[in-house]
Amino acid sequence: MSKFKVVLVEHDYATIQYERQIIEAADGELIDGDKLPIQESLRLCEEAEGIFCRRLQVTAAMIQRFRRCKIILRYGVGTDNVDINAATGVGIIVGHVPAYCVDEVSTHALALLLACIRHIVPTHQKMERGEWEVHRGLPIYRMEGRTLGLVGFGNIGQAVARKMRGWGLKLLAHDPFVDPARAGALGVKLVELETLCRESDYVSLHCPLLPETRHLLNKRTLDLMKLGAVLVNTARGPIVDLNALGQALDAGRLASAGLDVFEEEPLPADSPLRKHPRVVLTDHTAWYSEESQIDLQRTAAEEMVRVCTGGLPRSLANPEVLQRLGRFAEWTPSETVRWQLRRLHRLGVPV
Repeated sequence: MSKFKVVLVEHDYATIQYERQIIEAADGELIDGDKLPIQESLRLCEEAEGIFCRRLQVTAAMIQRFRRCKIILRYGVGTDNVDINAATGVGIIVGHVPAYCVDEVSTHALALLLACIRHIVPTHQKMERGEWEVHRGLPIYRMEGRTLGLVGFGNIGQAVARKMRGWGLKLLAHDPFVDPARAGALGVKLVELETLCRESDYVSLHCPLLPETRHLLNKRTLDLMKLGAVLVNTARGPIVDLNALGQALDAGRLASAGLDVFEEEPLPADSPLRKHPRVVLTDHTAWYSEESQIDLQRTAAEEMVRVCTGGLPRSLANPEVLQRLGRFAEWTPSETVRWQLRRLHRLGVPV
């Protein structure tokens, strides 16, 4: 039996030792295309059973060239840079790693939230200038008794809820595809998005980027939010209409925003957000820890081996492809994929 071939199109990682060890132990061949011209890497993909990608936009035209491919696996939680429909159409599984950084992202969301509520950044900047202010110019309000709304209640949203239990907050969540029993067990009330916006003092985004979530937070929904509310986004940049957000901040409707992700990345150097006094920014770093990086690479390699050796991944972005492949009967989906299946069923997609 010949070795299965896997191409790492681009990654920019310091090492790929984990992928190499896992794939070669399964009698596979790993080709590192990171330092090759992209067209050369894509040519190698034409003969590969598995393809790793990270930031590359994997288009329908590229996918048509991947004649032997069984799986395109994106390093990370989201898969919005891969043409899911094109891959599904030709029977290619699109894999991802949805649970490698749950602790990191949930913690980072809370760090941004607390920085906004307690004015950590402007206070630090004031101290750098040698100032000292006993009587506060910026009002700070008590958190206890307020309401935190979570838009999206998957792995990360649930982790935030667990971490915030005991803080004296009321917890709301909006997620039309989540198991209500799961929310209830964590002391979270499921509500419609409009209700969450109206009742929450703090709103934290944890939903995937889908056609129905693009600009989910827009002028209409931002106008529904409480005067002086705080918005945090560690999910995907395009979920928030940044023009509408800027207007809400400038008008003083929102007290502040903590943002780790943006519609355009890197955030342009001349973006007004970079110097906005009501915004705390980080550079898409919520996912990162030394441990999460290793977990990501190991889990990605394990998923790759499962598919290239005839099995199915634990998590995939296009579960409807399994109907095309006739593989549902032998597969136990992860919680993330069960969420996706509920979404597809609600949208009327036959799976």
